[in-house]
Amino acid sequence: MRYFLLIVVFLSFPLTARATEAPSGQVVIDAHSVLRGRFVEEHQINQTQAPMQTSGHFVVAPDHGLIWGIEKPFPTLTIITPNGATQDVGGIALKLPTKNLHHIYDMVGGALAGDWKGLEAEYNVKRDGAAHWQMLLTPRTQNKQTLPYATITVSGSRFVENIVMTKIDGASDSFEFSDEALSSAPLTAAENAAFAESKL
Repeated sequence: MRYFLLIVVFLSFPLTARATEAPSGQVVIDAHSVLRGRFVEEHQINQTQAPMQTSGHFVVAPDHGLIWGIEKPFPTLTIITPNGATQDVGGIALKLPTKNLHHIYDMVGGALAGDWKGLEAEYNVKRDGAAHWQMLLTPRTQNKQTLPYATITVSGSRFVENIVMTKIDGASDSFEFSDEALSSAPLTAAENAAFAESKL
């Protein structure tokens, strides 16, 4: 649960109508495609302690939502759609609070799918590179006291490969994405069931 909440903090910033263009080398996913892959997250409190790590898989389906499946250190499955969100911990399904959660899919799905809407309202966005690109996000002056991270760096090529979020005190959360595959095939039966359950 603690690991997923780190993602909620990052992904629940409000959206606006403005849009940041995707890097030219990044694949932009449309509503009829599904992106699947794996992730490893590390939470670094300080340099004297080993980072806490979690890993698992994700599914981004623009017409449905986001599946974030932690496999280690303990199984946790979180399903987020524009209409609701659930979390399954050890076979027990919990309905998650809806406040701000409808932004989660927009943000993580946006970054992974090449749709960067909503970032410029809170952050200055600087883009470098083409085939191997990097997006550096720093809080706008009026938001520095309210946003938890001093910098967010997103990098990749065809797909997002890394996200590093650093706090003012030096603590950081980093995500490494791998085995990303884009498919035009329908969702699996299990994925459809997970999305359907989150709407109940």
